Amino acid sequence: MVRKIQAKLVLRLHGQGVSGRAIARSQGMSRRSVADVLYAAKAAGIGWDDVANRPDDEVYALLFPGRGERGSV
Repeated sequence: MVRKIQAKLVLRLHGQGVSGRAIARSQGMSRRSVADVLYAAKAAGIGWDDVANRPDDEVYALLFPGRGERGSV
């Protein structure tokens, strides 16, 4: 099973001024995953203030629409 990137956490830490490399290291994520979240957020014009009160799944869906959805087999 593939884990979803913790996009909301990445945005929160980035909003606090933590670098992408430090986020990846401290959260056990790849630097690529962190960069993907930050790139998607920038492209969508979304920052921490925009997602602070949204659930994690909703934030992920905003940044990566259609990814992670499962259909029946």
